[in-house]
Amino acid sequence: MDEEELKKAERIALKMLVFRDRSEQEVRQKLVREGISASVIEKIVTKLFDYGYLDDQKFAQQLALSLLKSKQWGFIKIGATLKARGLSSELVKKTIYKLKENYSEEETARRIMKRRFPHFKPQGASLKEKQRVVQFFQRRGFSWETIYRVLMI
Repeated sequence: MDEEELKKAERIALKMLVFRDRSEQEVRQKLVREGISASVIEKIVTKLFDYGYLDDQKFAQQLALSLLKSKQWGFIKIGATLKARGLSSELVKKTIYKLKENYSEEETARRIMKRRFPHFKPQGASLKEKQRVVQFFQRRGFSWETIYRVLMI
């Protein structure tokens, strides 16, 4: 194992983590793209976990909460984003479960509805208008059940 390669890998990983938390998979992918050997990557990732710089569970919870509050996404899109960041399906399920315990997707959708579509009345809306609102919520990752309850179609 080359000492210079080890220092380079550590520098790359720490530089990534300075800006924001990352998943283990994101760090691994970056190090592979930089041409770092597998043995060095293992050593660096282990070191980062030992120091507490890498924590996929904490990362998942922070990212999910951030997406819920700032982007006001539904649980489906939050889960897909966590999965895309390289987190395990099990961790994604646990994170979404914890979110559901503390936050209501329906309340989030209702707040968006009031702000984004203040004059929308499902009873008097045309099919095209209803489709537009439903598709808006689907793109944001809200479940059909939540959309239905909010719009009472």
